[in-house]
Amino acid sequence: MPTQADIEHLLRRTEFVAKPERVAQLVALPSLRAAIANILTVPADPGSMTFSDAATTESAKGNEYSAYWLGRMASSPRPMQERMSLFWHGHFVSSNRKVLNAAAMREQVDLYRRTGLGNVRTLAIAMSTQVAMLKYLDNYRNRNTSRNENFARELMELFLLGVGNYTEADVQAASAAWTGHSIDSTTNTYLWRPTWHDATRKSFLGRTINSGSDQKLHGADTINVMLGTGLVPSTATNTANRGRSTKLVAAEHLSRKLWAEFAGTTPSTTVITAMRDALVSSGFAIKPWVTAMLSRPEFYTAEVKRGLVRCPIDAAVAGMIATGVTPSTSWVYDLNDMGQRPLHPPNVSGWRTNGYWLNAAAMTARADLAGKMYSVVKSTYATENLMRLPGGTITREEIEVTYRYRQPELVQRMCDLMRVRLCAESMTALNGFANVAPLYQRPELVKLILLTPDMHIA
Repeated sequence: MPTQADIEHLLRRTEFVAKPERVAQLVALPSLRAAIANILTVPADPGSMTFSDAATTESAKGNEYSAYWLGRMASSPRPMQERMSLFWHGHFVSSNRKVLNAAAMREQVDLYRRTGLGNVRTLAIAMSTQVAMLKYLDNYRNRNTSRNENFARELMELFLLGVGNYTEADVQAASAAWTGHSIDSTTNTYLWRPTWHDATRKSFLGRTINSGSDQKLHGADTINVMLGTGLVPSTATNTANRGRSTKLVAAEHLSRKLWAEFAGTTPSTTVITAMRDALVSSGFAIKPWVTAMLSRPEFYTAEVKRGLVRCPIDAAVAGMIATGVTPSTSWVYDLNDMGQRPLHPPNVSGWRTNGYWLNAAAMTARADLAGKMYSVVKSTYATENLMRLPGGTITREEIEVTYRYRQPELVQRMCDLMRVRLCAESMTALNGFANVAPLYQRPELVKLILLTPDMHIA
């Protein structure tokens, strides 16, 4: 049977927090793999949302969707579905800063939410012709008489193969295969323009493409080659991979990204090989790949357990779960100040991970958002003489009378109501505050708990 400590760690990395009821449920299972399978059992359709009449701009609509998505991360019974969609949002990147179409961004993120645990090949092909990606990487302008190589290049360099595992000739061949996929400027929907397509046969990663009768699928052929029979060219700049199968190179590239996102440490060759083999042998199915990562003993080492700073969205969701507060559309600006506004990755490389989130400005913004959550929780303190938290309520009388001289019990009660477990050092610091704070300041323990290091380490 898995240990409670390992299950708590597993849940923090996959479901944002280790809710007590989920810990009890998974600890009772016969094996770690059974717990992982439970976590990866998600609904086929997670649902979506519609924009309100009040949202009259693309920015306002994007903020509404962002708040909805944050809410789903906090409230979904199987949050790994949302956690994986966040991973793909930072990997197969589009940004509403350029797309300027909230409906298209909703369509893209909803794709990641529905199929983020499906198959890499299917997901990559589907996102390639969505309006958000066509607009973001300019492929909607790619035509036989005027090539735009942006999407074809990033598809190889960042999305699937990694730097140096292809040549400029491969970029040109891939961009030809992707010609003709465009956008109807009137309806802002996908439009296939056959007269824009370059249907001549090309050599791509050692294989012939553009040979199929359905020209709309020529672009998808590039993905099939990369994840299939392609070979890294002998003149590629990454000399170590020359002549290697591109599906192995792609699986290693994706595995390094997944490990960085969920583990936060530098993976060993053994780890990457195991993850690569799981991905390739399953035909690029995502669940076996994620299972391979989460099953590795290296995932449960002390270094990994204490080695990942929560990204801003992760930290916000953990705070929401601890306080029971629902997100406001205005939070996107706090998340922007923290460095991670939903629907707005900084560039095509996506967000960086781990220590990148630690700087003075970002931590100040985290404190500001914690203050907003605390204000919502405390709003009933003046009117009803109590605060409501996920584990129940605590009254003014309890805070000021019952626990007046029992400060450690008050701190523990607050943690229990917020359903969090803190390290001894954090508890000592909170006890110190409770010992000296005036009675009217004691409710601020809620905010201080949100600001403990424990809440910012996944």
